[in-house]
Amino acid sequence: MAFVLSLVLLSETPAPAEAQPAPTFRATCENLRTAIRAHRVDGSELVTIEVVGTLTIVHSDGTLVYLGMCKAPDSEVLCVTYETGGRKVGDRVVLTGAFNPRGPDHIQLDPCLHHVPE
Repeated sequence: MAFVLSLVLLSETPAPAEAQPAPTFRATCENLRTAIRAHRVDGSELVTIEVVGTLTIVHSDGTLVYLGMCKAPDSEVLCVTYETGGRKVGDRVVLTGAFNPRGPDHIQLDPCLHHVPE
C-alpha cells in the first residue's frame, strides 16, 4: 500500500521549475550587438542570453555581486548575482542571465549565473 501511495504522490508532483529559461543565444563581446539585432531582443519579454568574455569588474556591496564584462565599442555587460565564486578581473567566464537593456551601450543580466567556459 505504501508503494502505491508513493507512486500516486509522485505522479501528482509537478516537475521542478527551472531557475531561468534556457538561453536564447550565446555571444561574445564582439558579436553581442549583432546577436541582439538578429534575435530582435528588446527587453520587452523575458529572454535569457549567454555572453562569453573576460571579466573587467568584480565588485561586492556586501549583499549583491556585480560582474562586468566587455568594453567600448562593444556593449558593456553587468551581471547581478549573489557570490563571486572566486572570480577575479581577467578571468574568462560565461555570464548567463535575463536580458535587461540599460541604454544603447549597456546590458544588465539580472538575475545572472556565471561559470567557466567548457
